[in-house]
This record gives sequence, C-alpha cells and structure tokens, in this order.
Amino acid sequence: MKNLGRPASEHPADRAFWVSTLIAVACTLLGVAFFRIWADVWWPATVLLFAPRWIALLPLAPIVAGALIRDRALLLPLAASLALLVGPFMGFGLGLRGLTVMEREGDLTVATLNAAGGASMAYGPQVVMDRLGADVLLVQECGGQFRDLLLRADERHVASTQSLCILSRLPIEGVESMDGETLQSVGGSALVTTFSLDLDGQTIHLTNVHLETPRAGLELILRGRIAEGAEILRQKSLLREIELRRAERWARERGGPGLVLGDFNTPPESRHIGRLWSDWNDAFGRVGRGIGGTRLNGWIRARIDYVMADAHWTVVSAHPGEPVGSDHLPLVARLRLRSSSTP
Repeated sequence: MKNLGRPASEHPADRAFWVSTLIAVACTLLGVAFFRIWADVWWPATVLLFAPRWIALLPLAPIVAGALIRDRALLLPLAASLALLVGPFMGFGLGLRGLTVMEREGDLTVATLNAAGGASMAYGPQVVMDRLGADVLLVQECGGQFRDLLLRADERHVASTQSLCILSRLPIEGVESMDGETLQSVGGSALVTTFSLDLDGQTIHLTNVHLETPRAGLELILRGRIAEGAEILRQKSLLREIELRRAERWARERGGPGLVLGDFNTPPESRHIGRLWSDWNDAFGRVGRGIGGTRLNGWIRARIDYVMADAHWTVVSAHPGEPVGSDHLPLVARLRLRSSSTP
C-alpha cells in the first residue's frame, strides 16, 4: 500500500506506469459517473448506452501488463478500475442472488421476444415456446406467417393486438390495451397491452410493451450527420422517458400479481429505468449472469428486452435464450408467486 503513493523507482518506465495508472483510475471514476448521470439525458452518453462499451477496457490492457512486470502494487487500483468498468459501466452481473433461490415445481416460466416482423423467424411460435420451456410467450413486432401460426392455436390461449401477441399455456381471461395515439402522433411507439391470465385460480396480469427506438438518431450520428442525429436522439430519449413513465403507471394500475415483458429499447444503465421502474424487479438484473445482451447488431449486444416483476413475485432465474431467427434473442425468466399472493 505504501508503494501506491509513488513510482516503484526513478526509472522512466516505472514513472510512466505510475502516472498512467493515476490517469486511468481518474478517467474511470469520471467516465463512469458521467455515464451513469447523463445516459439518456445528454446525447454523447446516450450513444454510449448503445455502443460496444467493452472497448473501454482496451486502454487498460498495456497498463496492467506493465504493472505486472514493473510495479505490482499498481494492480490494486487497476483492479478497482476494471471492476467499475465491467460492473456499473458495462452492466456485467454475477447473479449471486440467484444462487439462494432453487427451482420448484409450479414455478412460472415466461419469455419475451421481438420477432422483427416474423419474416426471418427460423421456427414457429409453438416451437419457440417449447424450445424455451416457457409457459407464456409474449411477442413484439409479431407479424407475417409467425403471427398466422400463433393465431391458429386454441383461442383461449392466444391473443393479438396491433403488433403484440401472446401464446400461453394458461387460459387468457382478458385483454386491455393502453391508448397510445397521442404519443404516436408525435413520433412515439407506446404499444402497451395487458393480458390477464388464470394461474391455478388466481388472476395474474402480464403486460407486453414495445417502446420507442433511438435507431434513427444513432444511424445519422454513425453517418457523420452529428447535429441532426443528436437532435433526433434527444427527441427519442424524451419520448422513451414519457413512454416508460406511462407504461409503468399503466402496469401498476392493472394491479398485481403483475409482470411486464417486452422491448423497452432502453439499456438498464439509463437513468430513466432506474428512476421510473424502481418499484419493479428487473429479473435479469437481479439474478442473471453476464451482460445479457438481447439486441443483436453485429458485434454489439445491447440489453433492451426485459422481464419486470412486481413485489408479488420471487425471481428464480433469468437468461437470454438461443437465437431463433430474429435480430433479438428471447429473454426467459422463471418466477414464483409469493405465498401472500395466493388466495
């Protein structure tokens, strides 16, 4: 610990690695704080939300290598910097809380999938559901032959409204959609539908959501049209904040036990998620391992699909499923009703 206050020697290499470590730690602290405070508020931080954030680890590699050779005392602050980057910045989870909950017979397995219109799907909805081991499958951008196949199932167990669908092993008791015309008139999406299901005599409410995407602004920025893209990104971030607030209020007003599944188009590091959905348990964020990226975009994996659970549920497990032909991976969660929710 004493060696941390000064370079290991007067050798230029030791001084360089000591100064580099100091700069790296300072940049990590400032960078992570900037990201967590401004993500989805200021456009440069919003771009980082959807960028391959693992690139931030690369500048540390030569410094860590130098510390191993020249001054191992520097490995302590470098390890702290790596932990900050991998955890709060990149969103890597260890899933330790999931180790305390064991699966039981009677747990409910739910899955959400953005089917990207259904045209590229490798399997039909029933096959997808079986491969995921799900009791309930909620689909966004549900269209084409995929939707046609889904609607051929027993009418008590399927429903479709706009581009939101459900395939369920549990009987569907009701379908109610949020009015999104006001937001859609100014460029928003706001597709929110609640399906009421019968779970062993108790009514549970599963809300399927598909919120506004920032894709248009990000693509303009990538093409070099930064001013135009930044303005669109700002507008889309504002729309998503409003939609996230309205969707949360809608789901809460439907009552519990309640789950919210779908494509939020917002990574969990966004301050909007933490501020507006603080009363809900993000299933993967609570028990998932790794980053849990669900949006496939080349070598970028963003976690924008969620299973949110209210206080009536215990989250047992959560993980992304295998590719099924969409540009999203399905997200699967296993949950258990708390005993106080049982009539």
